[in-house]
This record gives sequence, C-alpha cells and structure tokens, in this order.
Amino acid sequence: MIFHKAKGIQIDGRKELCKKHPMVDYLNPDTVYIPLVHRNLKLEPKVEVGEHVKVGQVVAQFSTYAAFISHASVSGEVKSIKKVWHSSGKMVDAIEIENDHKNILDDSIKERKNIKELTRDELIEIMRDAGITGMGGAGFPAYIKYQTKEDIHTVIINAVECEPYLTCDYHHITMNPEKLLRGATYMMRAADANKAVIAYKEYNKRIGRVLKEFVDKYPDVELFPIKDIYPAGWEKYIVEQVTGETYSALPADVGVIVNNSSTSMAFTDAVEMNIPLISRPISITGEGINQPKSFNVPLGTKVSELIDQCGGYAEGLDPMKANYIAGGPMTGRAIFIDDLVVNDTLGAVIVKPFETWDYPECLGCGKCADVCPVYITPTEIKKAFERKNVKLLDLLDANKCIECGLCSYVCPSHVEITDAVKKGKELLAKGAK
Repeated sequence: MIFHKAKGIQIDGRKELCKKHPMVDYLNPDTVYIPLVHRNLKLEPKVEVGEHVKVGQVVAQFSTYAAFISHASVSGEVKSIKKVWHSSGKMVDAIEIENDHKNILDDSIKERKNIKELTRDELIEIMRDAGITGMGGAGFPAYIKYQTKEDIHTVIINAVECEPYLTCDYHHITMNPEKLLRGATYMMRAADANKAVIAYKEYNKRIGRVLKEFVDKYPDVELFPIKDIYPAGWEKYIVEQVTGETYSALPADVGVIVNNSSTSMAFTDAVEMNIPLISRPISITGEGINQPKSFNVPLGTKVSELIDQCGGYAEGLDPMKANYIAGGPMTGRAIFIDDLVVNDTLGAVIVKPFETWDYPECLGCGKCADVCPVYITPTEIKKAFERKNVKLLDLLDANKCIECGLCSYVCPSHVEITDAVKKGKELLAKGAK
C-alpha cells in the first residue's frame, strides 16, 4: 500500500515571549493536588486523609492493574480529596497534600548501582513503576510502547516542540543536555534498538550547540535537525524525516519508537535514582502574561501560583475576560480560569486578551484541505458531522485527522473546523446514526 508523505506549513511561533527568560525552578508550593484521573481512567487512592506521605510515594493507581501509577510530588500531610480544575477542562477529584517543605524522600529513591547490568525487561519495569508517560501531551503510559513484539531499530526523541508559544522543552534541554542524552541511551536499551536519534528544529541553534558538546560520548545517539514547519512535531512526520519510511498505524510497524524529550529526561531520573514522574517543565506565556516564563514544577502545582511568579497578568487585562488555553494554541483546550493544576501532560498555559470576530461563514476557499498534513478535506467532514452521517465520515477518512489545528489556523473565516472534525471522529467511533 502507498501512503502519502506528511506535509506542513511555516507559522508564527511567538516563542520569543517566553524563550528570552531563563527557566525557573518553583519546587515548593504550599499545597499540591494529585489528580485521580489519567486519560479518562479513574485512579484509586492508596493513601488516607491525615496520612503523612513522602516524595515519590505511591498515592494512586489504576484500580484494575498497575497500568498507571501516581506518586506524591512533595512530602507532607494528605488533607483531603477535593475537586480541582484539570487540563481536560473538567473538574476532577484530586489528593490534596499540604507541603511540609522538608522534602522527605521515599525509601525507594536512591542511586542505582547496577545501571549497566539492567536488562530490557528491567528497564521497562522501571518505566512502568515510575509512572513515565508521554509528556508531549498524549500522556500514554510509555512502557506499553516498549512491550511491542516488533523489532525496533531506532528510538526517536522528539525535541521539536513545534506548537507556537511553547518553550519549556527548549529550556529543559538546554539546561540539562546530558540528561537527555543519557535518557536516549536508556530508552534505546529498553527497546533493544541499534541507535537513538534526537530530532529538533534546526533554527534552535542553541539546542544543537549544547547537545553537540556531549554527543560524542554517546556513540549510538545521533542529532537530527528538522525544518521549521508545523506540524513537524507530529510522530509520523518525524519518523518519515528521520527514516524515510511511513506507516499506517504505529511507528513500531517500521521499527521505530518515538518519545518526547521530557519523557526521556524523566526516564533518566527513574533509571539513575529511581525517582518517579513527580515534576515537569511548563510554559506560562501569551500576550496576557506580564513576564512569560518556563518553570520546573512538582506535579499538582496550581497554575495561578505560576502566573503570580510571572508578575501576574499584562497591564489592563481583566483575568475574567481573558482567553486561557491548556496546552499549545493549535491542539490545546480552551479553559475558563487559571485555577487548574499541572499534570503530566500539561506543557503550557497560554493567556491571551479576549478577541471577538465578525467574519462570514465558510467561503469554500479550500485552504484547510491545502494545508492538511494527512490529505483529508476538513470542511466536508464538518458537514458530514453536522448531518450525523457516519457512513460519509468513514468514506471521508475522518479518523486520519491528527487534530493538529492547521485547518482552523488558516481559515479566513475563523471557523472552528478542528473541533468539528474531532467531534466527527467521536461520532464515527460510537457508530451513531
């Protein structure tokens, strides 16, 4: 079967808002809130209200089997189970932990002495028990990729960060280049692969410079600069650029596993010190923020506290009349307020002044189809969804949509095409009539 090669366009990155300021460690919030939900799965609490927990202690997991595990990101007392705003746009239950600011580590966190002797199965087990997920936004438990029966020859580390505004991966890499390189080698071993490739945007010269300083120490790791187009961070695009091959289902079909750069660095902590996924980098940015910055924070930190650390909102902006986006502007989700908590998949919160548009309906210009990286016709899928025509949604290949947001981005009428196509995919999955 012949598959089309992916395509993309160059868009305004707006990254200088945040890139010009160094990343800040904000590691001691007074309270954190560990969500009891992950990818629509409800997690079972493993601690009681009033219990004192340590950093890295298991506090929740998926109740049927240990497919996903959450850990305490600070030490302190479990105060309650309460509702908090989540990056999904919903309120969810969360474990409230009052930070004692003592940073008492769980007994399991300690330097691992036998790293060179770890087998593939042992590395995958470490990945699972540490709760390592796809931190680029998908949140898929990383260890599942490594349990594939396919022969994997290459692990690709996605350091492209192609969404506008976002710079947290950029800062994280430039501050910790060797951690990324070591993580790439551990993932290569977990996949029993021959090499690892770190893909990044070629215009990010600083990433190239800091990695080149150390990459010679890691002979099985290669650097791969990618053109500045969107959606270059899409898994399929990266695989095509790095290997020259394409696929219809999963990268493993062509012998490849892809992981986000922050996922790789979290795996370094897990392998070397048995530190589970308890923190992540995040960008707080947008024209509505006084001084946009990227932070390294414990999971469960309130975004409102990070906005305060940015000097609050831009002068003259009413927070009640701002646009908030959880994630990137192309694929993120509109949210109502700044009171949400940082989870494993939340790489940014963007704040912009509220805008209103008075544009005509769809002009039939075809721009959305011209830029679609998977060669579907978004407006026709939108019409099929509005008619609830499941058969036509199938014929139009609605499921191929990667929800990159380009169709909405280029639409001169600002029609929310991406949202309609996403709902069309959901309707197709349900098989509604």
